[in-house]
Amino acid sequence: MATFGDYLILIVDDNPSNLSVLVDYLEGCGFTTRVATNGDLTLQRAQRIQPALILLDVMMPPGIDGFETCRRLKADEKTKDIPVIFMTALSSTEDKVKGFAVGGVDYITKPIQHEEVLARVTTHLRIRDLTIHLNAKVEELTQTRQELIQSEKMASLGRLVAGFAHELNTPLGVAIGSASTLQSEAKKINNIMEQEEVDVDELLSALDVIDKGFNLTLSNLERAANLVSSFKRTAVDQTSDNVLSFYVKEVINDTINTLHNRFKKTNIEILVDCPQDLKVISLPGALEQILTNLLMNSLIHGFNEGKNAGIIKIKAQLNKEFLHLEYSGNGIGIAPENLEKIFEPFFTTHRAHGGSGLGMYICYNLVTSQLHGTINCKSAIGKGVLFKIDFPVVLTTDN
Repeated sequence: MATFGDYLILIVDDNPSNLSVLVDYLEGCGFTTRVATNGDLTLQRAQRIQPALILLDVMMPPGIDGFETCRRLKADEKTKDIPVIFMTALSSTEDKVKGFAVGGVDYITKPIQHEEVLARVTTHLRIRDLTIHLNAKVEELTQTRQELIQSEKMASLGRLVAGFAHELNTPLGVAIGSASTLQSEAKKINNIMEQEEVDVDELLSALDVIDKGFNLTLSNLERAANLVSSFKRTAVDQTSDNVLSFYVKEVINDTINTLHNRFKKTNIEILVDCPQDLKVISLPGALEQILTNLLMNSLIHGFNEGKNAGIIKIKAQLNKEFLHLEYSGNGIGIAPENLEKIFEPFFTTHRAHGGSGLGMYICYNLVTSQLHGTINCKSAIGKGVLFKIDFPVVLTTDN
């Protein structure tokens, strides 16, 4: 959460004394504040300054009261997302229901307790921040999906989007559930503070739940963000490459060198068998991405995060008008029930350690969609893995 000074709070009360006390307290806590003394002025200032939160008195004669002010705020596109907390001596259930019905997020009963104000304000600012994060991720996902729709080279787009939506649903679902818990705890604090004698231990327990819920929500939003980033990479890999003339062995060696830091602390040896002068016209960026994903997949899965010693072999040769690649490793191998699923989007056996299940899917799409070739895999537990890739190229001998 940002520091309190990053938040502007609009305080609305027709009583100058009440305003002064709240301004002094909240600014003493580090918040920035602005004030208004009636409903009409509140509507004008909320539009102009866009506060992070509004503390709104209900009874403000003459003119519109707090309930009507809130209703108008929520009806305005510019102010509808600003959380409103009511402050009033009205404490009946009917009044509270009315306040929530017009769009309020919470209710503080007068006479006001400073600690209660701070607890409610910080809670709803946290919920506001989480909502903004969620909306940003949804917007980013929508934009990513539009970009993919425009890419004619993306194979099985409908299946990929459906799989991605399913995968993204887990962290977003947890985040939304956690946000709901935060709101419930806020109401619990409300009940605690309405008691004649506040149970400090119960209050601290509720605040602790809010803190843990906030951390859980953020961690799942980060997971969602990582999935969106991985998803976007599939689109970039499909559209950003150019057809070039290149030496195959140079691309292989460049890829290995790029991953040097990931392999240097392991006992994994990488061997390359490729003619030095094998030069073709194709998509070097696609080939590099394929090799990168295969190497990282071997490191993480085949050799248990590099803890197991072993050998990876990369062989390349020309077979008529096709470039034939063989990628093999003597790691732990793949179980039969998983072998048939390795090219499916979001299939991974490494979910607990952050695996996205996109590496092999990206390889499959690059080979079949961009390079117009074929890829298959043979493996068994304890016998390593062998990938065979063939795709058409134009042979060149120019220097």
